[in-house]
Amino acid sequence: MRSTSDTALIAAILIAIKTLVAAGTAAAQCDGGLPDAPDWDFQLQCRSSLDAGIVPFNLPFPSSLSSQYLALDQDAGVAIRYFSSGAHTEGVFYGIDAVGSSIIQVSSGDSVYSTDIDLNAGMLAIADGPFGAGGAHVFDTAGSVIQNFPAGGPQSLSGIGSPSMLADGAIAYRADFGFEDVIAIDEFDGPVRTQTVLASTLGDYSFLFSPAANDARQVVANTIPNVGPTRRIVRFETDGSPTTVAQTGATFNAFVNSTAIASNGFVAFTARRAADSIWAVYLWDGAALTEIASGADPDISNGSLANFPPVVNALGWVAFRATDAANNSTALWVGDGDTLVKLLEYGQLVPTDLGDLPAGFDFGGGTGKQTINGVIDINDAGQVGVASFFRNGTIGVYVATPNIAVPCNPVIGYAEPCDVADFSDVVAFLILFSEGDPAADLAAPEGQFDFSDVIAFLTYFSKGCP
Repeated sequence: MRSTSDTALIAAILIAIKTLVAAGTAAAQCDGGLPDAPDWDFQLQCRSSLDAGIVPFNLPFPSSLSSQYLALDQDAGVAIRYFSSGAHTEGVFYGIDAVGSSIIQVSSGDSVYSTDIDLNAGMLAIADGPFGAGGAHVFDTAGSVIQNFPAGGPQSLSGIGSPSMLADGAIAYRADFGFEDVIAIDEFDGPVRTQTVLASTLGDYSFLFSPAANDARQVVANTIPNVGPTRRIVRFETDGSPTTVAQTGATFNAFVNSTAIASNGFVAFTARRAADSIWAVYLWDGAALTEIASGADPDISNGSLANFPPVVNALGWVAFRATDAANNSTALWVGDGDTLVKLLEYGQLVPTDLGDLPAGFDFGGGTGKQTINGVIDINDAGQVGVASFFRNGTIGVYVATPNIAVPCNPVIGYAEPCDVADFSDVVAFLILFSEGDPAADLAAPEGQFDFSDVIAFLTYFSKGCP
């Protein structure tokens, strides 16, 4: 039931909407369109080296970043695991704006931490390595432990893998629970630990792949259902209810195992089209699917799209790596459904501490030419984090920043100026709300425009611009 004050506020909003619509005010949003490849700035964060004659940048010598997963925060901070030798065998680098260092160092004959990590709100989630106890840790960007999530807990979960870091300190992951596999959100309230199971292989699924989560506690994962399609990509909502993003059948017959979710619930995934066996990258905005790129593009090697998952942000930009057919080497693309930009390719000159170096390395044999190392990441400012091989045998970690104005807060960046939260955003929201535009559908239930959307807008608006 709405309170008297709520009703009065809604009435005032409706009057404002009618006035704005009657005046013919346009709801012009920040463009946020993708710039061409030259209109991005590449900033080196660190560079590894195994060659005594080549000094590394922001990393110890020797150091290797080979096949490591990069994580990018909303403030453009970057974290990545690396290998070393001597005083320590592995560590974690954190840096921002080209300033950074190793914040965690450990020494062990076996891997202490997992390859994949997640960075969010200045916190870093890392799972135990393959020979570890099966838990996870959360660190701050100085390398101090904030929270330990040991195997066990109320649900006796073990084998925690690929944790997603939430801004409130919780983590989401896939884990083992005896003969059961689950997707869970794990958190502490003081000394009290709570593990909320969203999906289980003793329930509707026979197998669950590693999930990804956002701060709204929406969790997306590729699944194998017990009945029906052979695969189903599901977004689990805050109450645990499943929303089908895509499934095998007449349209698709296979998916890449991992998926990605943006802060506003957008989902990106890679699927093989049933009609022609072409792999393609897709964006799901909560209602419709948009094809971002496909192996039908003569510049993209079709089968290579099946190797690595894409990443997505709240602007609807999707970044992915695939083999560039022209150079027969991995490359980095970013697309929004209208524009597709090849952002980094073999032989491209990129700035380093040693001067401009050509990206890519030819390993020969079956490996051949490689440009992109590990996975990539993207944030809501449109910045892309990527690690690249160089012709001199080193690996550099970059943040690529688009030279355009993007909303300072992608959910409320409805009007220019994009870096200011002001009344123009309120006006634009009211018009979009009155028109039933999906951009104003900010709260559950999806597809229904009501007071909860207004409250969600006010909550985001109060956060302003960082």
